[in-house]
Amino acid sequence: MILAATGFAFGVILFQQMPWLPSPGWLLLLLPVLCLPRQVPAAWLGAAVLSGFFWSFGYALWTEPEEIPENLLQDKLIAEGVVLGLPQAVSGQTRFYFQARVLDAGGQRLTGSWKLRLVWYRDAPSLSPGERWRLPLRLKLAHGYRNPGGFDYEGWLYARGVRYTGYVKLPGAEKLGVETGPVDALRLQLEEYIVRAGVSDSAAGVLKALVVGDRSGLSHDQKHLFSLTGTSHLIAISGLHVGLVAGLVYLLFHWLWRRFPRLCGRWPAAVAAILPALAAALMYAALAGFAIPTRRALIMLMLLYLAILLRRHSSGLHVLSLALVLILILDPLAVLSAGFWLSFAAVGAIIWMLSAGLPYPWFFLQFGIALALAPVLVWLDLPVSLVGPLVNMLAIPLFSLLIVPLALAGGIFGLVFPVLGDPLLHTAGWLLDYFLLGLQWTVEREPKVSLLAMPLAGLYGLLVLSGVLSVLFWKARPFWRPLPFLPGILALVLLLHRTPVPAQGSFRFTLLDVGQGLSAVIRTANHVLVFDTGPAFPSGFNTGDAVLLPWLKRQGVDKVDLLLLSHSDVDHVGGAAALVQGMPVLEILSGEPVSLKGAHARRCRAGRLWWWDGVRFDVLYPPSGAHVEGNDASCVLRVSSRGQSVLLTGDIEKAAERWLLKHRKRDLRSTLVVAAHHGSSSSSTREFIHAVAAKQVLYSAGRHNRWGFPRPDVRARWRNAGSQEANTADQGALQALLGRHGDQSVLARRVYHKHYWHR
Repeated sequence: MILAATGFAFGVILFQQMPWLPSPGWLLLLLPVLCLPRQVPAAWLGAAVLSGFFWSFGYALWTEPEEIPENLLQDKLIAEGVVLGLPQAVSGQTRFYFQARVLDAGGQRLTGSWKLRLVWYRDAPSLSPGERWRLPLRLKLAHGYRNPGGFDYEGWLYARGVRYTGYVKLPGAEKLGVETGPVDALRLQLEEYIVRAGVSDSAAGVLKALVVGDRSGLSHDQKHLFSLTGTSHLIAISGLHVGLVAGLVYLLFHWLWRRFPRLCGRWPAAVAAILPALAAALMYAALAGFAIPTRRALIMLMLLYLAILLRRHSSGLHVLSLALVLILILDPLAVLSAGFWLSFAAVGAIIWMLSAGLPYPWFFLQFGIALALAPVLVWLDLPVSLVGPLVNMLAIPLFSLLIVPLALAGGIFGLVFPVLGDPLLHTAGWLLDYFLLGLQWTVEREPKVSLLAMPLAGLYGLLVLSGVLSVLFWKARPFWRPLPFLPGILALVLLLHRTPVPAQGSFRFTLLDVGQGLSAVIRTANHVLVFDTGPAFPSGFNTGDAVLLPWLKRQGVDKVDLLLLSHSDVDHVGGAAALVQGMPVLEILSGEPVSLKGAHARRCRAGRLWWWDGVRFDVLYPPSGAHVEGNDASCVLRVSSRGQSVLLTGDIEKAAERWLLKHRKRDLRSTLVVAAHHGSSSSSTREFIHAVAAKQVLYSAGRHNRWGFPRPDVRARWRNAGSQEANTADQGALQALLGRHGDQSVLARRVYHKHYWHR
């Protein structure tokens, strides 16, 4: 079973790497799988891999979201449908899922089923699950940032059946009625009761996450705090919590049933307690929206209780393998979720550790789980906490024995007897407030060590350690035999994740996908320069946190030598504060004054020249002493080595281009250029384009942005000058290695792997 489950999962993973969805006719290739011989283990494995691949293929064809005609997108249309799940009201706006059943645009009426993710920006009413609405909408194809190590928003939505996003375009919204289901109604009542209970905002956010699975009340800082301490699993309704609830109900009914000997004569207490325990687990999982960890826990509980009913003994790994296959049959896209990998890796480690019969199991269990999860966390671009095992030793009993039971009991009693529910919730909130203070204290004192920044000598040392342990444990007990491979697996994952550092005299240029904004990184052998940080939004979301910091950490960068902010527009400096708070920045230059808490930015002026590792950096603009502001205050930077160069122009317009043509024309010629002002017609004059003579022009623009950047006339001028073009809106992050001897064909290329759900 273990071999078959591994092969099936591998086949599912292989299919999810497909860059496009093949024709349905390819499913006929599944037929030869049925003819493979069953006696050979290799044939079983091959059949399992192919079965996983083609099952995912069929599932993708069957569940592919229905399309909306392209001519209806970007224009106002009227949608009739139902609100799904719990709407999330944050920062004056409400986000919610909407199942549209009718679309009407200018007399063109379509009926079908489209699951949409919508935002109601202002004057949003209090939405409830199951409400039917007629809404005026502006829709577009779902699209997210595409950067290595970044969050795949488009894939996340696709796994939830969403292909289109949009916003409510007032006026004209009309409520038509209500068809709320009992589970959603209960979730909403519990959430509203927690908000009214009078606990602190920070505690209320965690309580909502624990009771109804709604994490929208958690602030960014809270999520970051749990992530840094390896305790994110505590604030999600995970397998741990579902198993806890089922276990408590099982023990309670087992005890009650034994009080009645006649009943025990008909049904043993061990059997009679199964049904209420499963019912409690099912209800709690429903409150969580049946997330992957809860589904895994439910399936494992059902298999465990089935073994009790049938009086059969089954090993933990076989039960886990069967749960793996069943979950992937129900939802092959589960492999896209970090929770899927962390959940199964943690349970596998627990089964492995408990089978050893070690002394002090709670102590060894936490370190064993941490060691097993480290390669998974690195592979998923998630932080690895050094203090996580110690924190979890205290946090798991606190949540399991006190906070979760108090929160659930307080919520349930509070709906009927608030006199009983309020004290329970207040106690849970009080415990959470002090727990969060303890986490903050821990993070402030935790050593800041990045595994991705580990030198190559350290990685090779882990491989050597793995080899030495393999020899020492060659004849050890079965439990210890996997141990020697863990350091080696971690080292291999780190090596595969590592991007080679440029050699002396060369540099790597990366233009990140930050939507309608700009952020670029230049890395030499020993230094890192960040040019702009992308936008920020009123909701608090910014690309410093979402794109730039994750990408830098994935590259093993632990400090930025120079942050150069072209000017003060929010689409260029919106992520700067997050970068400064999240990583040491040694120096900051800016074309205009910018306000950064705890950091001082000096003015960027033409004439500054420096060398890093054989690479030349020239600031060409703005001129010293000149009074310029707005777009024409943008810093212009040229980076060059061995006849290859890149020109970064910020948002300069025609006046700045004329100054550069007059005073620095000889320095403009470059191999690559980032088009000024995202390809606006206010920049990229014909004279400037011919002076730059770039082999390739790069545009950093948002997909379907309202200004139409890059403008068609600008693109035509660059093409007529012989420049190839690339756009982050279409291709995601772009990267080029410059300064290599004899390489005159350098072009920036896409570095983000495309999947079939990317449109």
